[in-house]
Amino acid sequence: MKTLFAIALASAMTLCTPFLHAAEPLDADDIAFQALSPVVTALLNADDVPELIERAEKLEDSDSLQAIAVYLAASREDPQQLVAPYQIAALFARRGDDKLAERFLREADDRGLWFGPLLADDQDFAELRQTATYKKVLANAQERYKKIAPGKVGAISVLNPSAGIPVPPACRPVVVWLHGYGVNGELDDSYQPLADTGAIILGINGTEMLNAVDSFRWSGPGFESTHQAVQNGLKQLAAQQCIDRKQVYLMGFSQGSQHAGALLAQHPEDYAGALLLSPGGRQPTPTESKARGKRVFVINGNREGPGNLQMSADFRELFGEGNQVKSRTHAGGHTFPDDWRTSLPEALRWLMGNEA
Repeated sequence: MKTLFAIALASAMTLCTPFLHAAEPLDADDIAFQALSPVVTALLNADDVPELIERAEKLEDSDSLQAIAVYLAASREDPQQLVAPYQIAALFARRGDDKLAERFLREADDRGLWFGPLLADDQDFAELRQTATYKKVLANAQERYKKIAPGKVGAISVLNPSAGIPVPPACRPVVVWLHGYGVNGELDDSYQPLADTGAIILGINGTEMLNAVDSFRWSGPGFESTHQAVQNGLKQLAAQQCIDRKQVYLMGFSQGSQHAGALLAQHPEDYAGALLLSPGGRQPTPTESKARGKRVFVINGNREGPGNLQMSADFRELFGEGNQVKSRTHAGGHTFPDDWRTSLPEALRWLMGNEA
């Protein structure tokens, strides 16, 4: 990755830097030099193609041409790479260059593009949706997606309480974990404090894959596909061990949190309560709730964006009538609170009525 050309460019940058002074007006070469600097930095410092992709993503909002240049490097470094040509096509479409957008859509298709749901929903391609190229690429991607998605979409991950945690006389309660946008429901050992509240933690992959087999979202419109995914996950879990279907609690973060809140509001007969962490998402929050007599805990950061703060407030209001609502804010942004390994288990114990 660190080619002789890149090293030579770095040396040139080092040699030129002492001669550039802030007080002097910039000439055309200096301006061009500064414009290339983020691209050169990315090429010099990225150790592999995934890191190039990550650096290109960070450049998208500030300068789409710089991002395209880094994506091009990633695409040529790895001829099997799918994300890079797809993102190049999206950025050219965003800039209104339909010819180049279609060229790189075809290149992504030739490499086996399978991001059918993502492509169908991507507003960058809104002006291309009636073109023959877009329709063909979309159809091919949707067919490939149908072959890749089974076994991944809606797959479950289970984390049981540690040995020594008392077993209740009846079956164990379940906490269903709904992840945020772009990640997955895989549970690792870091979640063990949640299971050690005495509940089985059930992680579920979202209802649609995005641009990687470990990246998912909860699809809309509405929340019924998520409800069905949760019910299917519970059915699979019940086939493995005894669970208390009267004590199924929802816990979500970001987009998963919005869906968890909506599921409790719309299907209170199936869920006993919800822990909502930094709810967020593009769908409108439900304005009516059937839930009564439930416990709901809403947690968000003080430094979250306005939309997330509003959604947290909306859920507090939505469940405010006829339910027990507990609330907490923390000093951070759109993330878990720093003390989550202790505070979130405490919140779950309150949810399950075991706070004592």
